[in-house]
Amino acid sequence: MVYMAVKDLKKTRAFREKLDQEGELILTKDGQPFAMMVGIDPEGADESLREVRRALFSSAVLRGRRKAADNPPEEKELEAEIASARAR
Repeated sequence: MVYMAVKDLKKTRAFREKLDQEGELILTKDGQPFAMMVGIDPEGADESLREVRRALFSSAVLRGRRKAADNPPEEKELEAEIASARAR
């Protein structure tokens, strides 16, 4: 995966060429990644967005499961969270 500084987005031609060539770019600010850009087919933009959202959701669920496995909540915490959710 190729990293690109956000300030380089001003160079539109170079940016588009790099995205076309690589297919995906990680944008950085102050050297830290903060966003990902993925090239798409204009006719499939809606489907591409759904797929990205599905992948991000799956990744979040996996992270939550790992966190819970590494540090399982206590029974009282679970009961309090369930009661809070039901009250809302």
